[in-house]
Amino acid sequence: MRKLLLLALIIINFSVLPSFGAENVIIDRITQSEAEELDLTIPEDVPAGFHAIEIEVYDDAGTVSKKEIPFCKNLDGEIHWDNICPDVLEAKKSEALDLIKTPAGLKPYSPLSDPEKTKDLQVAALAALAALGAAKKSDDKKDDESQEEIESVEAGELEILKNEPGWGDLSGTWDNRFTEAVDFAFIRASNWANRFSPLLTRTIQDGNLLRAIIGPWSLTLVPVALGLGLSGVIDVGGHAIPPAWTIVAAIMAIVIFDALAGLLAGTVFFLGALFTGNLMARSSILTVAATIVLLFAPALIGSSFRPLRRLINDRDERWERLTDYALMAVLTYWLVTKIVGGLSGIANLELPITSHAHDLGLLAAILLIVRIALEDAATHLYPVRLEILHVEIKEPSTFQKIISLEFKIFVFIMLARPFVGYNLQLWLGAALFAIPSITALGWDEKLPKKKLILPRGALKIIVLIFVLGLFANFAEGIFENPETFLKWSFVILALPGFALHYLDAITDAPAPRWRESDLGRSIYRVGGVAVFILIVMMVRGVDLAGWLI
Repeated sequence: MRKLLLLALIIINFSVLPSFGAENVIIDRITQSEAEELDLTIPEDVPAGFHAIEIEVYDDAGTVSKKEIPFCKNLDGEIHWDNICPDVLEAKKSEALDLIKTPAGLKPYSPLSDPEKTKDLQVAALAALAALGAAKKSDDKKDDESQEEIESVEAGELEILKNEPGWGDLSGTWDNRFTEAVDFAFIRASNWANRFSPLLTRTIQDGNLLRAIIGPWSLTLVPVALGLGLSGVIDVGGHAIPPAWTIVAAIMAIVIFDALAGLLAGTVFFLGALFTGNLMARSSILTVAATIVLLFAPALIGSSFRPLRRLINDRDERWERLTDYALMAVLTYWLVTKIVGGLSGIANLELPITSHAHDLGLLAAILLIVRIALEDAATHLYPVRLEILHVEIKEPSTFQKIISLEFKIFVFIMLARPFVGYNLQLWLGAALFAIPSITALGWDEKLPKKKLILPRGALKIIVLIFVLGLFANFAEGIFENPETFLKWSFVILALPGFALHYLDAITDAPAPRWRESDLGRSIYRVGGVAVFILIVMMVRGVDLAGWLI
């Protein structure tokens, strides 16, 4: 036996493996330990997938025995001699799904048939809404508290932090004969939008970073975005489903640096679906609307968690800026993956793009880090250019707030309906969402104030995820039927956000910042690292609430 094994090893080391591309040819199987005993080594350049290796064994009489041993290499590069690689099968399924460009070729999908995924989406959505929609009371500087909430998309305001000329202001990177005209056009457009839509104003202003650095050359993103929007229409033949994920990724690469270009691409996609007559159903309209949000809002949503711009003067501000990078990247990844993952439920179809949610989330996170780095550079090098282009966003009037609130409630109900159904639970959950938004228009200020310490920022999201997880597990234990559980969990999971809003509303102004002392600073930083680790675990799908059960 030892001679046979030795001979097999020699032959394998000098022979060619001609059947690496073979699919599922099963003659025999070996275990991992047997493969190690035979020293079967697969070259690193073998692609992921299902393959087979052929070995030749000579006995003492010179008779050749051939064995074709199947194996697979998963997407992480691991060899499995049992020929079981679920991720490869999923990737093949995703590739086949990517080729389908019409709703008729896609399988129907009901969120109620996938309770685990739907529960996860409910927890993420309600945690984000509660964290971003709660009253913004902060003891930080203005650039930490200048967040706005308009029409269900959160966006952080862009601050002017420095007005002395920098190297870039004195350079020629932005200076050409069209600069003044382009600056004037965008300032005028921002002032026009400021009369009725703070969100549109913020979207127009989002490209000020590039306009400050390269001037009119930043307009080259517009035709590229329009072309990509048109290619998305062509890709799906005008149907009300998201285009190929690569097209969405290309638009996202623009959108992170200029939300207006993404809005234009989304508008082209909307018009394509409209003019081809594919916006006749509620699910079609919602799917296109959700796709447009995905195409223009990632950077706006990311800036709602932490400021895109921050002037760094001391070590505390350097720590805060490092926190900005880490939290904005991770939380943007989290929200983008959830938005993409929820599209199938909105469309009631098994959409190809949902299998690429992690790819798009990772791309958005990486590009946002680049965006923040450019913001840091521009803050110091182009402060005057940024100030010239900046238009202060006006506080919305009461009428604007009411219209925005009505629209938000309508969108909330329409987006929740595919996941819950049209029933009592939908209206109860909508009421728990709407009532705090209504009272925030003025009644919250009249509530008696108390000295309370509540979680803020990233810690608020972790606490919400943890509490919502406990509530979800509690509801799951009460309702044995998955469909009934999902319906009532929508109501139960809305309760923590409802309570948090009013706890935040009655909280009095905080005491002086405790973290200014050396001990407080150390506790704050150690706690910040711990919170970041918990957020990463949350993003990776770890059930934080499950730790107590």
